[in-house]
Amino acid sequence: MNNTQGIPRIGLLPYSRADGSQYFPQDYLDAIEMVGAEMVPVMHDAPLDTLYPLVISMDAMIFSGGCDIDPVHYGCAREPGCGRIDPRRDQTELALFDLVLGRNIPVLGICRGMQLLNVALGGTLKQDISGHRVSETSDDPIWHDVRLEAGSRLAALAGGPVARVNSYHHQVLDRVADGLVVTARAMDGEIEAVEMPGERFFVGVQWHPEKSLKDDAFSANIFKALRAAMR
Repeated sequence: MNNTQGIPRIGLLPYSRADGSQYFPQDYLDAIEMVGAEMVPVMHDAPLDTLYPLVISMDAMIFSGGCDIDPVHYGCAREPGCGRIDPRRDQTELALFDLVLGRNIPVLGICRGMQLLNVALGGTLKQDISGHRVSETSDDPIWHDVRLEAGSRLAALAGGPVARVNSYHHQVLDRVADGLVVTARAMDGEIEAVEMPGERFFVGVQWHPEKSLKDDAFSANIFKALRAAMR
């Protein structure tokens, strides 16, 4: 562990508001605390030359949810349904991803974070879909089932081929990047999770397990598995 007291350290990016201010949703902090780790904050305005020392101090990385990724990063024009973007976050997060990938530490991508993993590896996104969130501003989820791929990490953590998950998003993966495999789909066929095959824990989920942490064993198991994968 990188902490001198033996406490594992998990990197986390904050969310951003329209005025540029940044904040860490309490649900993420609760999840990190639940597994006995401490958070390494990576702010959107962190100078790029400070990212490497931050990554060296981490035992795992959570790429969090938030606003949309600028379509320029996956070679597309911005469509009317694309939501608010944060160029500062995009720049920092994509640079951070390269360092995290090279360090070979466990990675969990949540919602936007899953989309970031795909974009950073060369995949693309659908910029707006219907039926997967109540509204842009609502904190209430839509709940739906996902089919989990047999033999995947997520299927093992769920204990079966189907899991019920929350949904707050309006974008999903379109072309899946080389190196990733789809391990969950919604009943409408949209991609809900990806994993990188191999021993490394590298998982992206479109839902928010941190929001259902206290009521759902599957959600808690995802964070426990991330913790177990740390060296």
